[in-house]
Amino acid sequence: MRLTSLTLAVIATLGVTLSNSANAEGFINSPVRVAIDRLGVPWVQKDDSFGLWREKKLPHGQKAIAASGGYFHYHFGTSPDDKGYAFYEGATFAISENGNAFRYQNYDWQSVTGCWGATDVSSFTVDHVYCVNGDGSLKKFNDKSGSFEGYFRIDNEVITKIDVALGGVIWAITESDKLFKYDGVKWTQQKVACGNLCSLVDIAVGGGQVYVVASVYGSNDGPQSVYTLNNGELAKFGSFYNIDVDREGVIWAISNYTRTLFYKRPGMTQFVEDPQMSFKVSNNIGS
Repeated sequence: MRLTSLTLAVIATLGVTLSNSANAEGFINSPVRVAIDRLGVPWVQKDDSFGLWREKKLPHGQKAIAASGGYFHYHFGTSPDDKGYAFYEGATFAISENGNAFRYQNYDWQSVTGCWGATDVSSFTVDHVYCVNGDGSLKKFNDKSGSFEGYFRIDNEVITKIDVALGGVIWAITESDKLFKYDGVKWTQQKVACGNLCSLVDIAVGGGQVYVVASVYGSNDGPQSVYTLNNGELAKFGSFYNIDVDREGVIWAISNYTRTLFYKRPGMTQFVEDPQMSFKVSNNIGS
């Protein structure tokens, strides 16, 4: 490992390559991850025993700027001899540099309507997928219509980044460097004590922790690093460029120094560089 946990920066995302009729492997539900490299190309991985990252370019050479991974589910068969079958939940999405939304289905990215000028996307399940629209509002994905619909916004604020956490709770960063939480009923502003000394860049919530990617005045760690939010205070977590947490509690991060992908599973004391992605400079991770 080239770096310690104190010198890493977050990256990575979710992905999978089995079909809907594929045999289940060990009957284990697996996160799907999507990492976006420096050229804007998404790489998709399913967290199974193979764990292969596969390059999955967006249509027409479009570059990706944001992504969110979903889940890969296994169903038991009807008899002891039936190994069951596996299927995608359908909650893996990406946003192109032109603000177009795409959904990962049938081994490829499929165009999704409803978002325009989008800047971010996040999902928890297929029932809780949101894109950040060009006007700073949110639109929710409707699996029946296959498009983003509805209208969610924060009064007098422009949303720039979101993360959908446990149960579909939405955390949002606004253009005015404020942090909000939506519990399904109302938006509540969250205290961030750094005030004008920091700029909020991104947000990731998982494993009982809130991670904030921020640019803090006077920091020597480059343009941005990752902090944990504790009672409104930002505590340094690591020299990461970006971070994400999947539903299994695995933390994925991109190093500020090498811009390569690292991960930390529950129970691990340090981050480990992903061997397959160690040669890829990455800019974003979604899971």
